[in-house]
Amino acid sequence: MNRYSRLPATLTLLLTFTLAACQPISSVPADDEAAQPPSQALPPGPARTSSFDASKYARVYVYTIEEIDNDGRSLLHISYPVTEQAAINARMEELSQLYIQEYREIAAAIEKDYQNYKKETGTEAATFVTHYRQSFDVSVANQRVIFFDLERSIYTGGTGISYVIGYIFDRASGAELAIPDLFVDETYLERLAELSRAALAERLRREELASDLDWVADGTAPTAENFDNILFREDGTFLVRFDKYQVAAGVEGVVEIALEVDAIADLLKPEMRELLGVETDEEGKVGDSVRLTANVNRANSTLAARAVLTDRLSLARTFSAANGRLTDLAATNANWSGLNQADQTGAEVVDCNHLPCVALTFDDGPSIYTEGLLDILSRHQVKATFFILGKSARIQSETVSRIFADGHQIGNHTWDHPNLTKLSAELIQQQLHQTDDIITQIVGQPTAHLRPPYGAYNDLVLAVSGLPIIFWSVDPLDWRDRDADVVAARIIESPAGAIILAHDIHKTTVAAVPAIIEALRERGIHFVTVTQLFEPEQLVAGNVYVRQPDVPSE
Repeated sequence: MNRYSRLPATLTLLLTFTLAACQPISSVPADDEAAQPPSQALPPGPARTSSFDASKYARVYVYTIEEIDNDGRSLLHISYPVTEQAAINARMEELSQLYIQEYREIAAAIEKDYQNYKKETGTEAATFVTHYRQSFDVSVANQRVIFFDLERSIYTGGTGISYVIGYIFDRASGAELAIPDLFVDETYLERLAELSRAALAERLRREELASDLDWVADGTAPTAENFDNILFREDGTFLVRFDKYQVAAGVEGVVEIALEVDAIADLLKPEMRELLGVETDEEGKVGDSVRLTANVNRANSTLAARAVLTDRLSLARTFSAANGRLTDLAATNANWSGLNQADQTGAEVVDCNHLPCVALTFDDGPSIYTEGLLDILSRHQVKATFFILGKSARIQSETVSRIFADGHQIGNHTWDHPNLTKLSAELIQQQLHQTDDIITQIVGQPTAHLRPPYGAYNDLVLAVSGLPIIFWSVDPLDWRDRDADVVAARIIESPAGAIILAHDIHKTTVAAVPAIIEALRERGIHFVTVTQLFEPEQLVAGNVYVRQPDVPSE
């Protein structure tokens, strides 16, 4: 089974299988009528517009809808294709309308919560927006088939979601095709699994991927779900794309590997080989040279995977949210003297060397949901660690004060959530110091730890941060799957010693917390702050901590 569940149904409606080097359509079946824009009227509301325009492809038009509501906090910008084929148009409109409906429901719910928060507190909050975007491209088209890519992004504060989904249509009938329709049988999944594992294993060996072999094995298991995003190209290669977190840590984003078409050509249906220009003999069979290439590629894949399996030590410096290893890099300030907030805030005294513990952590806040979360934690007498954004702390200073007063630990999550590995040393320090300054003004002391946004760090971040880096070993993907039951189900499986990642900017995450507390306590697990989890060890600046190293049994 895959390590992580996939995107919700509205986010994984189909597959991605596209051909590169986009070419304008030169010939299409004639239709009695030219393509017409959809007739659906926009609902009344401020700043809602639509347009219908030609594209760079013959007989492919662009229908665009834009909605701006709630003083700019809610934004929808969506484009989808309209062709001469009514069945294709109906399907693309259906998919796009589902996406629009999802946006409107999410935007309304977030805005309602935001207005309630303003009414109750009299203060603003910076993190509550709903931005949905969709665009498309035509990857290849001829008289027989047409390929569309829909590129989507969702941002509701904190970590956003970006992904590409693709659709293949029979141009004449309008029938929709799927990846399995392109292959002779399901053996293509085994082949893709072999090839992908070898390519990813090689990247691990070169220390170019934040992952490990177990993670790769899970994400490349031979299932249609794991291989639903494939991009064929004119140069005789194809790309396999893996979703964020599927085969590596989130900092890697969508992981992409390039493979030779020859390696799978013998498994493609004849009509697909013809479309890709794969050589066949007079009877339509794949030539010996192609078959030999496929066999050699498979052999090389097996050898490469075995080579990595015998060289596990080369992975020691690869951090991963899945394997729970501690990456111990050179400390620039071994005698860090930051304040131990857990000792000063009245947190429960628990010896995690003898009792099973977990550290529950929340990123990207404070938000309009944080006060409710604090009520839950107080009611259950649970202490947590909050990695706070400086820009939000400035606006919701009273919430930050309460976090500290309630005995929780406060960590630094930068000022406005950039990828620190893309910044200079000066800008990294600015992000951290600006956040530290505002938190010190509020609670009287600086932050104790750093959690870099997206889990992204490098040697420069380690060198200039001046703080211990707190990673995580359990990620429920609450930013992606906004379902309290799903989030709770993932977290309650956490092992003792885990650092649990969650986000207090999501209402569904906060709603999941009572069930999480109850389930873990039934197993005899205690909730502690990050500092308590590692005591008596003092966390060292420049070191990266993923989970408790020596864990007592439950």
